Amino acid sequence: MPRDAEVVILGAGVTGLAAACALKDRAIVLERDSRPGGLVRTERVGEYWFDRVLHLLYFQDRDTEQRIRSLMGDTLAPCAPRAWCETSAGTTLFPFQMHLGGLDPASRDRCVHDLIDVSKGLARLPTNFEEHLLGTFGQAMCEIFLFPYNRKMWKRPLRNLAPSGFTWNITPPKLDEVLRGAFETKTDFQAYNSAGWYPRPPSGSALRGMELLSASLASQAADLRTGCSVESVDLIQRKVVVRRAGRPERMPYGDALLSTLPLPTLVNMCRGFPLGLQRACDRLPRNRVLSVAMSIQGPRPEKPGHWRYYADESLLFTRLVFLHEFDPELAPPEGWPLLIEITEPAEWPLTEKAALFARIRADLRRAKALPEGSKILDERLMSVDPAYVVFNAQSQKIVEVAHRILSSHGVTSLGRYGRWEYSSMSSCMRDGFTWADAWLHRSDSAEVEAVPLA
Repeated sequence: MPRDAEVVILGAGVTGLAAACALKDRAIVLERDSRPGGLVRTERVGEYWFDRVLHLLYFQDRDTEQRIRSLMGDTLAPCAPRAWCETSAGTTLFPFQMHLGGLDPASRDRCVHDLIDVSKGLARLPTNFEEHLLGTFGQAMCEIFLFPYNRKMWKRPLRNLAPSGFTWNITPPKLDEVLRGAFETKTDFQAYNSAGWYPRPPSGSALRGMELLSASLASQAADLRTGCSVESVDLIQRKVVVRRAGRPERMPYGDALLSTLPLPTLVNMCRGFPLGLQRACDRLPRNRVLSVAMSIQGPRPEKPGHWRYYADESLLFTRLVFLHEFDPELAPPEGWPLLIEITEPAEWPLTEKAALFARIRADLRRAKALPEGSKILDERLMSVDPAYVVFNAQSQKIVEVAHRILSSHGVTSLGRYGRWEYSSMSSCMRDGFTWADAWLHRSDSAEVEAVPLA
């Protein structure tokens, strides 16, 4: 029988690993896969390395930065990102609204005039995502980039989406900054992720890419058990049923259970959870990402940026990620790794792989994304589901009620998909650290109070 744990953590993504890092031997981490990291893992294909999705680490608070930089040392290197937006009116730096000088003059002027009109208008609370974009950026910016890109990203009518929740990484425009970006060659604008970090280990390292972050956190977990598939959670008896090596194990979780599993997955595992709410959680909309890892032999693109957004709705991909810009050694010198991202509703049937790859190759040619002399050596599909939470009018209330019921039984649901929200790696780790620190404080305080006075 496994030992009882004060805290059981479900899922060894960066949130769960951060909590385990702080809790040390007071927690057991259960992970279904054969290695930790969740989405923050890097796959090796020959001499090419691919993060499962685009990952760039930037810190939103000093405590998380100090913990992670202390843990990773010089392996974590500064990586100030440079990203581009491809539109029918020209190519601009990201964020689009702050670099309108890349557009043709007529489109640039129209964007500025429409933003001025919006800023003069009466403020009105938007009722959907389309209204939010229009009321924030104006008609021209929406027509040129924001509408077509977001239609391709979400594959749903924008007016059917909630006005908030999508915008954690959208920079609201300040008119003076927009004007500088439109008419000056150099500006001092800093994007939300401008102070980025990415692992760059020495040549010949056995592991590369952002999985080094997960591995560093995992090294601090006292009891990390991989190959453990959680089958059910008994909220009343506070037990987790886990299948490991084909055999079920019942594990009491004592004081607290921290889950970083997707909220609908966790809710469906919980015995005694209201059936109607389980069904509502099942219907929470989401998008998956099809990440296509393409190993390319040939000359590396000149100054492609770290990634590029494509507003053209006839192109299948939303974004191309040039991984060699993050770390030149993610591929041999005579090649480069390209990560192609495609989003689609999770309820859609998966496209047949051969047809998907053929369409991508054709679209890469149309987008002129491959330099002359490029040869595709290998292409692999990594499906990520869930990847993007979709917000509508009902989803927030369902999520809040589910969290409230879980909390009443000693279960905390954290992480991007545990909270069912958008959040960065840094904020996920911060939440894990913060939760664990608070638990330790409560536990230690309770032990002190229990000591009888002499």
